[in-house]
Amino acid sequence: MHRDSRSDGRAVNASELTLAVDGVRCAATLYRPDQPTGEVPCVVMGHGLSLTRRDGIPDYAARFAAAGLAAFAFDYRFWGDSDGEPRRWFSIRRQIEDWRAAVETARELDGVDPARVAVWGMSLGGGHALRVAQTDRRIAAVVALVPMTDGLPLALAPAPPKVVLGLTGRALRETIGRRPLMVQVAGAPGELAALLAPEALPGFTRLAAGNGWRNEISSSGLWGVARYRPVRRASQIAAPVLLQLGENDAMVPLAAIEKTARQAPRGELRRYPIDHFECFWPEHLDLIAADQIKFLQHHLVEPERATEGAPAPGSLADASRRTDEAEREPLAVSTANCRSPARNP
Repeated sequence: MHRDSRSDGRAVNASELTLAVDGVRCAATLYRPDQPTGEVPCVVMGHGLSLTRRDGIPDYAARFAAAGLAAFAFDYRFWGDSDGEPRRWFSIRRQIEDWRAAVETARELDGVDPARVAVWGMSLGGGHALRVAQTDRRIAAVVALVPMTDGLPLALAPAPPKVVLGLTGRALRETIGRRPLMVQVAGAPGELAALLAPEALPGFTRLAAGNGWRNEISSSGLWGVARYRPVRRASQIAAPVLLQLGENDAMVPLAAIEKTARQAPRGELRRYPIDHFECFWPEHLDLIAADQIKFLQHHLVEPERATEGAPAPGSLADASRRTDEAEREPLAVSTANCRSPARNP
C-alpha cells in the first residue's frame, strides 16, 4: 500500500489487488479515503478501448478518495497488468464479464458498503457501465464519461473502401484461423485502423504512451461494435445516471448519448466544450471530476435525501411518472461552460 498526498492536504491510500475471471487474474487498484468512518461507498472504474487503469483513471480515483469515496479500478483480461493470452485481445462479451466480476469483488471488500457501489466508465467503458447497470439493479449510480452508447452509427459512418475491406478481411481471417491478426487502434484518415477521428491517435498517444500503450488491437472483436447498443436498454436502468458529453467529440455518436439521457428514467446529461480525450487534460479535469463527485455524493453519501419521495420502480406511481415525463419536453441539460451546441461526428 502507498499513500499519495493531494493538493488539498488530504491523503489517499492506494493498494494493488487482483480478482479472477474464469481463472484469469485481473489487476486492480483500490483507492481509499485516508481516514474513513465506517463503511464507505465504492466506485468501480473501467476504461475504454485499448486503455488501462493507469491511463488517466488515477486522477479521477484519487479525487474520489479525497472526497470520501473508495474507488476500485481494474484492467480487462488481455490488457494492462492483467493476465490472458493473446495480448491485446478485444472481446466486448469478456469485458462485460470482467465488469461484473469487478463489481462483485468491490461489494466484498472490507470497509465498503455493498449497497452503495457505483460504476464509472469512459468511452467504451461508459457503455459497459451502462450495460452492467441495465442487468444489475443493485448498482447505486452510474457515471458515463464521453460514453459509446451506440455502435451502429459508427459502423454505418462513411469510410474509405480500402479501410472497410481491410478491416473486414482481417477480422474474417482471424475468426477462421483462430489466431490474432492485429490492426491499428487509431490512425490517420485512409489508414487501416479501427478509429480514424482526428483526435484519436494524438489523444491515445498523449494519455497512454507513457504507460506502455501500443497502437494495436485484435480485429475480430471489432465486428461486435455495430451490434453493441447500450442506448436501446437505457430505460431498464434503475440507478441514477450521469452522462457527460464532449461537444467536440468525433469518436462517439453524440445523438446517442442525448437519447440515452432521455431514455434512462433517472438520467442526467451535462455538456462540456471538449473532444474525446480532453476530459483528462488539466484545464478540464477539475470541473468534470467536481460534477462527478457532486453527483456521487448526492446519490451515495446521502441516499435517503436523493431518493426521498421517489416511487418504487415498477409501481403504479412510477408508471404514472414515466408517462408524464414522456409527454414533456426532452430532458433538460446543463449548458454550463458550453461554447457551442453539440454536434455529431
